[in-house]
Amino acid sequence: MTVSPALPSPLAEYFGRTDATQLLGLFAPDATVRDEGRVHQGTAEISEWLESVEARYHPRYRVIKAEEDSERVAVTFEVSGTFPGSPAILSQNFVLTGNRIQRIETL
Repeated sequence: MTVSPALPSPLAEYFGRTDATQLLGLFAPDATVRDEGRVHQGTAEISEWLESVEARYHPRYRVIKAEEDSERVAVTFEVSGTFPGSPAILSQNFVLTGNRIQRIETL
């Protein structure tokens, strides 16, 4: 596993976002997101998830560390927003297919 502060292109865009509605194009059509105990499958559900997270929390991100191996990219980041305990340190595993996000799992 290599450690690098640099992120693959779709993840740099994901973490640099300021408008969640612009992110849907980063996801594969059959992508899966596991977050807050729920699974969101496909672009329609992921779009609803992105909009819901933005509306509820207004999150902003600062990447702390990224570790990449042949199967995934593990990213540790600080997220701040309108939620109790802000800011928080979280980790997510990403699986990419080409230049698209295939899967996100919040750890």
